[in-house]
Amino acid sequence: MDPVSLPALRLLAFAAATLLSASASAQNEGLRVFISADMEGLSGIAHSEMTSAAGAEYGRGRDLMMSDVNAAIQGALDAGATEILVNDSHGSMRNIRVEQLLPPARLISHNSKPFGMMQGIDSSFDAVFFIGYHARAGNPDGLMAHTGSGASIREIRVDGQPAGEGDMNALLAAHHGVPVALATGDEAFQKELGERLQDTEFVAVKRAIRRTTAELIHPQETARMIREAATRALESLPDPLPAPDSPVAIEIQYTRPDLAEIASLLPQIERIAPDTVRFEAGDMAEGYAIIRVLYRNLSE
Repeated sequence: MDPVSLPALRLLAFAAATLLSASASAQNEGLRVFISADMEGLSGIAHSEMTSAAGAEYGRGRDLMMSDVNAAIQGALDAGATEILVNDSHGSMRNIRVEQLLPPARLISHNSKPFGMMQGIDSSFDAVFFIGYHARAGNPDGLMAHTGSGASIREIRVDGQPAGEGDMNALLAAHHGVPVALATGDEAFQKELGERLQDTEFVAVKRAIRRTTAELIHPQETARMIREAATRALESLPDPLPAPDSPVAIEIQYTRPDLAEIASLLPQIERIAPDTVRFEAGDMAEGYAIIRVLYRNLSE
């Protein structure tokens, strides 16, 4: 038999790689992906002028949001995902322009939602992506770090452990048995949530210098990073977190005692300190819905 030439070997190697890629994509075909997209942790964003509808640079912020979200969608499609649901999860939750969203993704818009940032999640999904997330309130290294709406929350604890938005959303995903496969934000968010989600693909798109100052990476570069990480995440899905045991004990520490006083008027809410309330929920879904009421409607 004649020896195989070098060009022929290269052709065979290319064909084999193509077949392996097609096989991996076929294995993932039919995957359903849920994307929760916030703004403070997006590529290119360093201050609230870009995250508020009243801000002078809000249009730029929306464009950057589309870039990061569409990069995650494309990465999921590259891995063979066929159904993608995007939940706009920042402020008014009307930031994403559906006409600019990469099809076939669908969009949940507006903030009148019982489950807020996680509206639409259920056990039928195979993976959750967190895009543009930030560190929890009180983290001195986080860009625009906060928890919940406005500046009313100092800390939330779930079963005794501090929980920012990423933590609570990950625990709700765990309640439904769905793993968080990808998370993007600043370096402080990655370090913070990485302690809980050790097998999740993280993309740090910037580094905070102060609370509203950051070292930014060009959005074209972060789009590539997010797309590639999304594909990797679906090709090797992590296990879901264990769901919190029942009942779930939740504490909310407000920045003002009068908010704790108002919250404690509800029958199941106990005021355990001048600025702190506690309650127990049957499961994380119930607890999450109550938390949303207590920080969305007690923010002034």
